[in-house]
Amino acid sequence: MVLSNRPKTFMRRTFLVTYCLLLFSFIFSSLHAQGYYFGRNKVQYTDFNWQIMKTEHFDIYYYPEMQKLAEKGAFFAEESYRFLEQKFNYSVTYRIPLIFYSTHMHFQQTNVTPGFIPESVGGFFEFIKGRVVIPGNGDLNEFRHVIRHELVHVFMHTKIANVLARYDKIDGAYPPLWFTEGLAEYWSTEWDAQAEMVLQDAVLNNYVVGLHDMYQINGTFAMYKIGQDVLNYISIHFGEDKLLRMMESVWKYPYFEQCFQEVLGMDYKEFDHQYLYHLKKRYYPLLKDHDFSDQVSQTIVRRGYNFKPAYFELNGKPYVAFVGNRTGYSSIYMRPLKPLTFKDKEKDVELLVKGEASSDFEAFHIFDSKISVNKNGILAFSSKSGENDVLYLYSIPDQKIIARHSFPGLVGIYSPSWSPDGQKIVFSGLSFAGYKDLYLFEADSNKLVQLTDDFYNDDEPAWSPDGRFIAFTSDRTQMGIDGASNLFLLKVEDGELRYLTFGKQQDRAPAFSSDGQYLAFTSDMDGSYNIYLLKDPIKAAYSREPVQLLKMTSYLGSTFDPCWTPDHGLLYGTFENGYFQIRFEPDFLSRIQSAQMISKPILISDTRPWQFPGVKPDLIAERKPYVRKYDLDFAQTQVSQDPIWGTTGGGQLAFTDVLGNDQYYILIYNNARVASEFWKSFNVAVTRLSLEHRVNWGISLYRFAGYYFYPADAYFYEERVGAIATFSYPFSQFSRISFTQNLAYSDKDWFFNKRRQAYLSSNFISFVNDNSIWASSGPIDGQRINITFGNTYDLRYSNVNYLTGLIDLRKYFRLGLRSAYAVRFLSLFNEGRETLQYYFGGSWDLRLYRRWSLHGKRILLISQELRFPLIDQLGIRFPIASMRFSGIRGALFFDAGNAWNNKFPGFLGSFGFGIRFNLGNVLVLRLDIGRRTDFKSIGKKT
Repeated sequence: MVLSNRPKTFMRRTFLVTYCLLLFSFIFSSLHAQGYYFGRNKVQYTDFNWQIMKTEHFDIYYYPEMQKLAEKGAFFAEESYRFLEQKFNYSVTYRIPLIFYSTHMHFQQTNVTPGFIPESVGGFFEFIKGRVVIPGNGDLNEFRHVIRHELVHVFMHTKIANVLARYDKIDGAYPPLWFTEGLAEYWSTEWDAQAEMVLQDAVLNNYVVGLHDMYQINGTFAMYKIGQDVLNYISIHFGEDKLLRMMESVWKYPYFEQCFQEVLGMDYKEFDHQYLYHLKKRYYPLLKDHDFSDQVSQTIVRRGYNFKPAYFELNGKPYVAFVGNRTGYSSIYMRPLKPLTFKDKEKDVELLVKGEASSDFEAFHIFDSKISVNKNGILAFSSKSGENDVLYLYSIPDQKIIARHSFPGLVGIYSPSWSPDGQKIVFSGLSFAGYKDLYLFEADSNKLVQLTDDFYNDDEPAWSPDGRFIAFTSDRTQMGIDGASNLFLLKVEDGELRYLTFGKQQDRAPAFSSDGQYLAFTSDMDGSYNIYLLKDPIKAAYSREPVQLLKMTSYLGSTFDPCWTPDHGLLYGTFENGYFQIRFEPDFLSRIQSAQMISKPILISDTRPWQFPGVKPDLIAERKPYVRKYDLDFAQTQVSQDPIWGTTGGGQLAFTDVLGNDQYYILIYNNARVASEFWKSFNVAVTRLSLEHRVNWGISLYRFAGYYFYPADAYFYEERVGAIATFSYPFSQFSRISFTQNLAYSDKDWFFNKRRQAYLSSNFISFVNDNSIWASSGPIDGQRINITFGNTYDLRYSNVNYLTGLIDLRKYFRLGLRSAYAVRFLSLFNEGRETLQYYFGGSWDLRLYRRWSLHGKRILLISQELRFPLIDQLGIRFPIASMRFSGIRGALFFDAGNAWNNKFPGFLGSFGFGIRFNLGNVLVLRLDIGRRTDFKSIGKKT
């Protein structure tokens, strides 16, 4: 069982003292990355000028650049409050703090939560202070959806707390994640093509689960959507009121399934029997008239999650470039354009640009941003790099970056597309204010021209072959206020806009054929995303006749991002059997004869631009600059009794401001054994952390005093009074440098005419780098580096003076999707007067040696481990219950190291086999079996 992997300097004291010092250490470690020895950084790139807007039910936090977006968000929030107040039959009794960011990259800088926020998180509700944090991303309809989704969590949490309080309960059967997230989706959005895609694929490929087995997909997007559909099914067949009755029954039972059974009269297994049969009847008939795309087209890329195909030629041979996550890192790949057989292993997939492992390529937005290759083999793509996105040009023939462009005022860059002559790039840009517009970049002159300028979500631009027009998708259509997106044609010369499609559907990813005769795109007009063709698109845009569309596919599974080859072949992405794959149809136009013809008149009844209203001025009670106010985050106490050390007790308090930028911690405890020692053994620490700017800093004043036992010093009393200042500067999310200064008065008494007083100055400087990715039980790729050096010196008496060093280098070589070879080099030293010894041995350094059985001023460790999957699932069935464990991993290891003071005594070693499994994503349980060696002989005991 592992709680920390820090190198260990052994000092025995009461449990509470250890606990408090660990807390003290944790407080300062949060200046680094997520409170761990390694870890990625949350970088505060932007200095926000926060403002507060007070409406009837919300305190809305925003910055001036996004004021219009915040006003629309305020309107959405009040609209959602009224809707949810009726749904829950409940009113929230406090003003809800609602924190808006204009972009997801700004949102990733929030300090409301301490952890690193990945791209997949679209917003969150923090239940300690009831704060809701939401980013915009250029799409107002999605912004509206996320606001309502998170407010469902607010209402549910407060309603359940009210139910428990009403019956004098501290805890109850809080709903599981499938219910909380399913309800948030059910009451915030309609069932759409994306949801249909996920559920249909799960049913038809036989991996759908019911409520009894929902833990298998806990936290996934599939869980969200199955939960949404389950609640819709319950509402239709049992009544929507049953959802509230379940929440109102949580005080009665320890488990939510019991609430479920009371309300519906059946447990999870019985419900699953009905619901899963319902899904089969709903989806199995589709197999009669529809095909999976892998049955009727060629598969180009199958393994992993692959998106955004782009055709190009290299040395006269056809290739496809694409973005994907095939190893845990999102990267850009290429592969020859040739079909895979069912048994092919895709060994000819070549990595072009590795993402998420360096500060240049932090994120590729693989779901949202296309890539483009011009006739010279220059790949245009965007990636997050530091504060904003950067437009990169990469030479595929030379396999190197040849240009890097960033643009002031643009936070995000999406779907760059080369002009036919290879001189210009059009892309969708996300501004600091949170709006997405089209921009034209001239690569030779570095000139940037804004093509559209409004609050509509303009995206996925594509050039016509003659370079005169740009097709793109936008919600500027008349039905955009209801979430629709149609295709538009922009004339580059004068900016004239024309409709290409019209309707309440989502039309996405336009792509012109090489001769300009056809425009391919995907649309959900029949309920799922399929490929459609518009013949003579330029002519159709200027015609008064209804648009004639050809529905080219009716696949089971959605299709995305069509891309033409010069001879009218079509590449596209698809979702099948739980994976995003890339398909190819060499003669796509041969489908025209059997395609369904759809006539779509463009009937614009109102030519005025639509827009969501902002909150009315008379409903804004107050606007003012943000002023920090501190509220209690938590308070906790602890008392312990030890037969040797006596009774100890203490408590801690934490105060932060609403934005989490300023944090105060107060720690008080006492380990006096008798009343006369109360003040002598009184301990206190007051800490402040500032996380608002890129340079994070903290300061603490403390007094620690008590009786300790340390093997090198035996039993002693020490009083230490001082101050700590620490600073951390992140270069990127992967690396940082930090400096800590500790000034303290130390009075140490050994009780046998030996006493030492000192005025200690300790300075430490550290460099940390971490770009590793994790499997269920540990890192599996990347590297982790920690290099720390410091000096502790007695400024007055010179009684103490020693140097400290730590070098911890870890490298993980990927051998397969789930296997790796891990190497670690660890060196620690303390050298000087009154040094502390390091203690060594145990599961996390020199394995098979008793924990902390070796000690010395110096430590050296070289460790190797082969990590591989062992058991994917292990089930144990008891008469009254069952247990299932997943992700059990194996390891072969070999360690060599030792601890010493003066002369290196030689290596001790161990080797053997280990088992690891993740327990609820909280602890990794480890069991190592093997033998020791002194490299002269091998121990006989296992």
